Amino acid sequence: MIFAAVGVVLATLLGLVQPQCLTSRDDFSVKVNTDLSAVTDFGFDLYRRLDSPSSTRNFFFSPFSIWSAFILPYLGSAGETEAQLQRALRVDGKVVTFKIWRALQALYQTSNSDYTFNIANRAYIDNVLPIRPCITEILDREIERVNFRDVSSVVNQINNFASVNTKGRITDLVSFDDILDAHMAIVNAAYFKGTWQFQFKPTSTVSERFFVTPQRHQMVPMMSQVGSFGYGEFDQIAASVLELPYTGVGVSMFLFLPAQEGPQGFANMVSRLSGNNLRAATHKKNLRKQNVDVKLPKFRMELKISDELIPALNDMGIVDIFNSEKVDLTTFGNLRSLTLDKVIHKAFVEVNEEGTEAAAATALIFVTRASRADTPAIFHCNRPFLFLIRDNETNNNLFMGAYRNPETARS
Repeated sequence: MIFAAVGVVLATLLGLVQPQCLTSRDDFSVKVNTDLSAVTDFGFDLYRRLDSPSSTRNFFFSPFSIWSAFILPYLGSAGETEAQLQRALRVDGKVVTFKIWRALQALYQTSNSDYTFNIANRAYIDNVLPIRPCITEILDREIERVNFRDVSSVVNQINNFASVNTKGRITDLVSFDDILDAHMAIVNAAYFKGTWQFQFKPTSTVSERFFVTPQRHQMVPMMSQVGSFGYGEFDQIAASVLELPYTGVGVSMFLFLPAQEGPQGFANMVSRLSGNNLRAATHKKNLRKQNVDVKLPKFRMELKISDELIPALNDMGIVDIFNSEKVDLTTFGNLRSLTLDKVIHKAFVEVNEEGTEAAAATALIFVTRASRADTPAIFHCNRPFLFLIRDNETNNNLFMGAYRNPETARS
């Protein structure tokens, strides 16, 4: 039903895109596959560079929001800048990527009574920059020409866009100082809200111990239930995995509980995880439906990532776009000196008895420079664990996080 709507949008695109704008040999007859398994590799690769396994802090972000934000500069790039972005983003060329990107927008904008997931993209471009007419036509929904000399106005526009598209969960995405010398800002906003298919009863939530380390604990509001869930134990990642589906089963939360207790167990699990292992552990054929005794803290997190993003992206091979002497965004237009200066990401998640609400926004700021089935398995998240919110239809990890410190995740 949803993918039928996507097909209509793709057919429309064939008449929308002008030839030889994204590449010298555009082929718009190419069929696209909205399976985003490759984005799992991008997201987990980035996660491992942003969150140290030995850290004691909580962590939460949307790899899909960051990936989506970088698709726009990828479409506008050329030369080695394009090659670096293509490798890091795990995409197969601009035409196919553009069509997938548009298909996903249609997919996630389709009305769904079971859960809500929306994404929105906007490119705020200084009205003095020379943008090619065909790019303006292709990205007519995203491009907004603005006067970056009116800094306060641009800041308000960006923050309002982020707030509206995250239902007020991400408000002050950028500041006056962030935009002061900018000429372009690319913004992505993502919002999810889902109700558990099998809700936790509020009367079953009680204060219990969460072991930050085997020797130290804190009291947390612990939700609990016994039910039939997809469950598996994976030696290759030294962890147990549980799937908690949201209503409609199109999206699920997957919980990764290390086999070994304490920070060392968490670090051991993360060291064994890879994109392939992550996909295998979340594949339905590898998770057996059985009775599981589930305990999960009720929590809320808010996180901002900025300064650490550029070194992480550099480490993944995205280098030239940050270098004023090497950056090449000439597919957009004559913009050889336009350089990515800041990457800002904010994320929010709240998990309670009813379900989950999560939101994230990313801003790219450019400047000019020169067991037995009838016996419940035990899955008690009373020690550090990893979690992700996954779109089962596209194999797309929408959000990802680590819960380790109850003090900074109060419900």
